[in-house]
Amino acid sequence: MALLFYVVLCLSVRTGLGQIVTVNNTPAIIPFSLAGKLTSNSVILMSPSCYFDSLTSLSCTSATCEIWLVPAIDTGVSTYDADKTISNIDSLSPYPTAFSSNTSKKYFLTKLGLQKDYLCPIVNGPNYFRVGSDGGCSTTNCNGVLPVGSTARFKYVLINPATRTVVAESLWSNNIPLYSLKDPDSIDDGLAGRSAAMIVITSILCSFLALLLLLLLILLIYVLCCRKEKQEIQVPGSVRMYDTHNLKGPSPYVNPAYEDEPQRTTATNPIRLKSYADYDLTKPATEL
Repeated sequence: MALLFYVVLCLSVRTGLGQIVTVNNTPAIIPFSLAGKLTSNSVILMSPSCYFDSLTSLSCTSATCEIWLVPAIDTGVSTYDADKTISNIDSLSPYPTAFSSNTSKKYFLTKLGLQKDYLCPIVNGPNYFRVGSDGGCSTTNCNGVLPVGSTARFKYVLINPATRTVVAESLWSNNIPLYSLKDPDSIDDGLAGRSAAMIVITSILCSFLALLLLLLLILLIYVLCCRKEKQEIQVPGSVRMYDTHNLKGPSPYVNPAYEDEPQRTTATNPIRLKSYADYDLTKPATEL
């Protein structure tokens, strides 16, 4: 009789009848480079694809079972483990108050989607989940940001929406420390707080700037000197006299090219033009 009870108990644990089945999968940060995969209040995890494919005889099917994520900090891990067998697990620790005080449960649940959306094989496309993508939201199961600089752990769970109970879960992730914000007044902005590469780059840039200023100064001096040499010096009050050569000499201008030619005689007597009175208009035109 005792042996029969042991066999039934093992089968119930294996098939998930009234028990939470734990799969041997651990959430982790994405291994490839992606902008903002770890910040002061958010993190990007690998999606739970293939996590729950091997489970059978669950109280819900892949078309109805829902995959949720449990982020927890500090005592939230042990608090969730104590609450996970309670129905309505998704509303026991609403996000807005999950981390608001020392008496908060320090964990919350946020929904990813149906199990059928995370089956094997993994199709092409985004295969990650960003925790904190909803920012400072105010609904019970929103995907809100984590406390700044905290150390968080994560777990994927499978929930039956009919009873709102957990039917399967993954392992807890390792501790994932988020970045801590630093006070700007505490940042050392002197040379001691700078890297050697930054000092070398700054020195090179300063040298180039000094050389450029020197070249500009030389060019300016050269331009000013050349302009001074070309500028004619004017004596204040002086007046340049214009030589009216065409009015000075009484002798006519003689072109040197015609000096060897004999001089032409010019008529001394003036030419008198006839007037109409000098003509006999009675004569034919051919005799005039």
